[in-house]
Amino acid sequence: MDFSWAEPYPEIHKICNLFQLSEVSNPVKFSYKSLKVLQQIGPQCGLVALAMCLGRSDRETVDELYKTAKDKGYTYNGEMFSVQDMFQLASYFSPKNTYVKIYEGDMNCKEVQDFLLKGGMVLVPYDTNKDNSPGLLNGHKAHWAVICGAIKTTDDFYVIARHGKAKNVNIWKLSHIAKSNKQLLDFAPDQVHQEIEYKLPEGGISGPDGLNQKCLLINLEKQMTSRPQREEK
Repeated sequence: MDFSWAEPYPEIHKICNLFQLSEVSNPVKFSYKSLKVLQQIGPQCGLVALAMCLGRSDRETVDELYKTAKDKGYTYNGEMFSVQDMFQLASYFSPKNTYVKIYEGDMNCKEVQDFLLKGGMVLVPYDTNKDNSPGLLNGHKAHWAVICGAIKTTDDFYVIARHGKAKNVNIWKLSHIAKSNKQLLDFAPDQVHQEIEYKLPEGGISGPDGLNQKCLLINLEKQMTSRPQREEK
């Protein structure tokens, strides 16, 4: 197996060798943006993923994101169950004219693949298994990750992701996280913290402002002349 393509990125090279990921050996094309890891505290996975995406992986930024989200009525404890609200928060904290777009539909498509290969990132909600990989749990373990890279092979398409529960990068099939994103239908409170009150959008996580089949496309280096906006709550 040849992982020489990943040698400039020790965090990727480590995972490829550790798990002997022969499926990503000698990729046809790849793109990657190195992000500093940041561990989440409490139900702030979305805020942590956004902070990493913005290149501001520090607790002060997460605290600032949390204060703003709470002041605007997006969250109670840092939880983010609305892609619309996440869009507003990302737009507010991104550099002026940063490309920020809500994508709706199946992520396993040419538009998302091309966006990633051209250096874009995807802020995506999905269900997390016990090993933090994309799961199919009906939304009961909804979590956020930032996809910061992509690997195109002759047989499949893989993504490189970071999230607030792991110190290492993750390499998953795009089809797997897309399937997880498509089945976010029901909210279930954290079994450890059932006493916490959570802010849910109208219609729940499967509603028009929720998480189901939605993600954010973000490119800090690409500008757009206008981006869709909605009235603040």
